[in-house]
Formats: sequence, C-alpha cells, structure tokens
Amino acid sequence: MERYLYRGVNSQLHKESVGKLIPKECGKPFKRFVYYGEAYYGDGHTYGESETNAVIMHQIDSSKYPSSGISTTPILENAKLYATHSGTGYVYKIDTQLLAAAHVKAYPVDDHAVQPTIPGDKEVILVAEDFGALPNEIVVEVIEV
Repeated sequence: MERYLYRGVNSQLHKESVGKLIPKECGKPFKRFVYYGEAYYGDGHTYGESETNAVIMHQIDSSKYPSSGISTTPILENAKLYATHSGTGYVYKIDTQLLAAAHVKAYPVDDHAVQPTIPGDKEVILVAEDFGALPNEIVVEVIEV
C-alpha cells in the first residue's frame, strides 16, 4: 500500500463534520449481505455476510449502500477533483504507517472487487475499529483546494 492516502471533501461537508472523517453509517460493523439483484456472478461477492461484500457495495455506490467505511485514494489529484467538484474543498492526507496504531483497517478495493467501479482511483476503504469516525491522529495534513 502507498505511504499516503487522500480523502477529498467539499467545503460544506468539511464544515458539517468539523474536520472529522465520519462514515455515512457510524457504529455498524463493516460487513454486508448481498441480496438478489444487487450482485452479479463473478464480481467478487461472497455468500452470506462478509467484509468483501461491504467493500464491493461501498465502492459501487456509498450513497445507495452506506457503510462504516471511508473512501480514500493514493492519488492526490483524484482527491482534489472530489474535493472541488462543487466548488472549493479540502483534502485530508492520511499516513498509512499510522493506521495499525490507531486501530484502523484498510481495505484496498482491488483486493476484493473483480472489476472496481472506478479503477483509476485505486480506492482504499478505511474503517475505524469502533466503526465510527477515523481517528484524527492518522491525518497528517489538511490541504485547502
């Protein structure tokens, strides 16, 4: 995994979350069942409830399939695009060497999805041990863009 991951957010989300990286579904374990019609044979999903299913569904559409994960990318320019798609924003720079000590698990989408939705992002989903906000200590810089 790359040394740094980036999370781009617009100015409104940055303000609403008071500079914290908060998942759309706090407190819920990062596991998911897949129901008939949601998945396709051979796309990487597993039978029953699993973290792999949570990764795949999150990366397909985290608004439709919310989770306790936070999407990141090792590509700074991609994070800047996400941060500025509706104006100005912020990019959080996350040091992956601090994840283990902060009890954050990383799920590279390429390790789970046969065909990632946005392969150019090289998305990595981060999940806090308590399934809540990511600990502030993993963020080494916040860049205004």
